[in-house]
Amino acid sequence: MKHFLTHSNNPERSAVVWNMVASIAMAFQSVILLVVISNTPGLGIVPAGIFTMGHSLNNLFICIGKYGTRVFQVSDVKREYTFKTYRLARIISVLLMALISLLYVLINRSLNAYSFEKTIILIWMCFYKLPDAYEDVYYGEYQRNNRLDVASKATSIRLVINIFLWSVLLMTTKNMVISVIVTTIVTCVIMCWFITITKEFATDETKKDDSTDKKSVLSLLWVTLPIALSSFLAIYIGTAPRMAIDKLMDDTSQAIYGYIVMPIFVVELLLMFVLNPAMYKFSRFWDESNISGYIKETIKHVFVIAGLTIVCMLGAWLFGVPILSVLYNKDMEHYKMDIVIMMLSGGFLALSTLLIVLLTIMRQQKYILIGFVVASVFETVLAFIAVSKNGVRGAINCYLFIVITLCIIYLFGYIFNVVRSTKIKD
Repeated sequence: MKHFLTHSNNPERSAVVWNMVASIAMAFQSVILLVVISNTPGLGIVPAGIFTMGHSLNNLFICIGKYGTRVFQVSDVKREYTFKTYRLARIISVLLMALISLLYVLINRSLNAYSFEKTIILIWMCFYKLPDAYEDVYYGEYQRNNRLDVASKATSIRLVINIFLWSVLLMTTKNMVISVIVTTIVTCVIMCWFITITKEFATDETKKDDSTDKKSVLSLLWVTLPIALSSFLAIYIGTAPRMAIDKLMDDTSQAIYGYIVMPIFVVELLLMFVLNPAMYKFSRFWDESNISGYIKETIKHVFVIAGLTIVCMLGAWLFGVPILSVLYNKDMEHYKMDIVIMMLSGGFLALSTLLIVLLTIMRQQKYILIGFVVASVFETVLAFIAVSKNGVRGAINCYLFIVITLCIIYLFGYIFNVVRSTKIKD
């Protein structure tokens, strides 16, 4: 296994291929499991709604664990912070993730919002993401050392094993509690194993002065706090409509919303195929003050997003209803327009993701935070109003409005800083 993970004849080409595999596995993981739950006798639409909510929560809380530092770490080409500093900071954020997720679910349980079974499932679904959050700091370092192929291989294999194991357990035991607990334990073991056999690619520039290390960790946590808050608020924006449905509707409605939202990953997934390998290229352009190259690369990615969005919207109009109806064993004809609107939202989400990466490379985290704070305030108010008046359609329209707002704010920040950098260069 170590030889497979660490040896590549062409690391760059291998990185592209395996990054694609990892992205597909990560994106399809929840889709496949939702399909299995919806089509397994004895489970069905109510457990699907619980899973959908659990998936939203673990994606929300993993932002605390990852602390939004992957792009910052990869683009730290001048080694402002050592890997030891990144790793210690990540341990703190992962522990914080575990604590906050546990408290959130238990508080809802104490308010009689969740049944005992739903509480256990949601807790373990949040814990399931802990390995993802921790290994990310190692794989970010591998990428910083131009070995994204190693990270992508390890991620791909672990995710494929998880999908297979969780699906088999769901179909054989018909018990979501057993399935999520066993899969979580197994993924922790695999994560530890893979890090152990690949950590040679993480440059550990250990300092002798412990006090300096503590100061460096605090400095890193402070500098990247806007990114961490932005990452959390980014997922909160996608989770807020689900929370409104969770409070105002039932698990069946939650499942329906989950079925409609699942295809949204397609545009952003396809973007990741080209964006992840290009991240280092963007960083180099900016670090070398090659503003022209930076702009051209940005425009190229914007056109890619626009093209992918149009194709996905057309595909959603023609094939969305029959595909989702078959996958989830539920007639989705009534939700045809909702599916198309969600694909449009996916395009704007992908564009905002691109702009966030670019602003991070430009070290303009304040624009990212401003955008998410504004959008989160809007959505906290609008989501409950929209869902109370229009149900699932209200949640979908609210989400589209919010991601468009984000794109406008980030585009302004990007243009302003590019123009300013051009003047400074001249």
